[in-house]
Amino acid sequence: MCGMRRIAILSLSLAAALGAGCESIAEEGQADDSALASVNGLSVNGLSINGLSVNGLSVNGFSVNGLSVNGLSVNGLSVNGFMSTDGGRQLLSYIIKCALPDNRTLTKYDQYGNPYPMQGHLGLAPEWENGICDETCKRWISACMLAHVNTAGAHIPINVVGQNTHLGWGQDPNYPNQEGTFFGNLFALNNVSRVDAYYCNGPGFDKDVVEGRIGANQVGAPYRNMFASGYCNLNGCVPSDAKTNGVADGYKQCVMGEGPMSAWNETITVWRQNKKYNASGQAVAGQTADGRTIRYDFEGDVNGWTSGNAQLVLTSSYQALAQSGTRFLKADYASGASTVRMSSPASLSLAAGTEVSFYLYLAADSKLYQINPFVKKAGGNEWKVTNDVSSVLKGSWNVVTITVPAGATGTQVGVEFRTNGAFNAYVDAVTW
Repeated sequence: MCGMRRIAILSLSLAAALGAGCESIAEEGQADDSALASVNGLSVNGLSINGLSVNGLSVNGFSVNGLSVNGLSVNGLSVNGFMSTDGGRQLLSYIIKCALPDNRTLTKYDQYGNPYPMQGHLGLAPEWENGICDETCKRWISACMLAHVNTAGAHIPINVVGQNTHLGWGQDPNYPNQEGTFFGNLFALNNVSRVDAYYCNGPGFDKDVVEGRIGANQVGAPYRNMFASGYCNLNGCVPSDAKTNGVADGYKQCVMGEGPMSAWNETITVWRQNKKYNASGQAVAGQTADGRTIRYDFEGDVNGWTSGNAQLVLTSSYQALAQSGTRFLKADYASGASTVRMSSPASLSLAAGTEVSFYLYLAADSKLYQINPFVKKAGGNEWKVTNDVSSVLKGSWNVVTITVPAGATGTQVGVEFRTNGAFNAYVDAVTW
């Protein structure tokens, strides 16, 4: 029965939904219940909210056709429509990747009898393999699918966390930038005939812009951000109980939507890398996610950076959470309230309009109250931008920028720290 058929029972198991002829295969190994790295590439170019018609679910360029239902619903799911195309098979592979753990594989056959093993990964709804996908299950699968959307079809690694017991919390130092939180229910229209598909911004959503992800110029994205400011933390989303370095790992509830269901407990927070990837999914050395060239990465030493305050010690330090490579510039200040500065070599020649970015990491107990990037202009004058620490996330990487003013040439850049006491701060991947 791998031919054409339409499934009309919402409580069918995942194995049954894939049709007769599917074989469930147990594999060796145990799924890790900690935060899991994943790969987003779920491109939805052409996604229509009313009817959820997808033609663009892709990883590295292959696209999907075959899903046209009210939400991503088993009711109306055309199994043959999926298995008869490369894109349809990929869509099912994402569903299985979200639902089942690493040690589970479902094999489905196309109309010619060719087998396609589809492996689980995140394990958010293992009960769906042989049982029903209830409302909670639907919301977890929806959050997972939304978290994997990439409207450019780019193959970008991400790290996903949530309070699902099969997923877990945590922060991976290889994924230092909190992008956003995703939630909703793709399995049905709400009472105003729209699909509940939502997200809100993390502090890094627009800092390390990744092609096809939020913060970039997405076309045809399936989700909406209805918060006035856009940010999860400014709109009452409930942070996770789990923390890393004193900072919550993500959000366990957000309230958003125009339907009867607006308080979402099945949320997935995405952390991403600050790396540039080419069309083949390979990291591009010496570039950040938004394509900027890294000018100072502090891998070998302090790269000629200095401080005029003897109590501010600069060292090239190793730690796994570096933005680029494995080392960063550590600013270690052990005294009282003061203003201290660190500066690049004074031999630069930056044209007017050049935007310089500094990636900064503050400890959760930092006593800093301002972080102010500056640029010195030829002739000795200085241009500075003031950033209150209240605008950045402690215990995470943030970005501060400054632009060389019109009519000027920048000869030196640096960062001014204003503090009420001792602090450590890390600087990495200075770009322009």
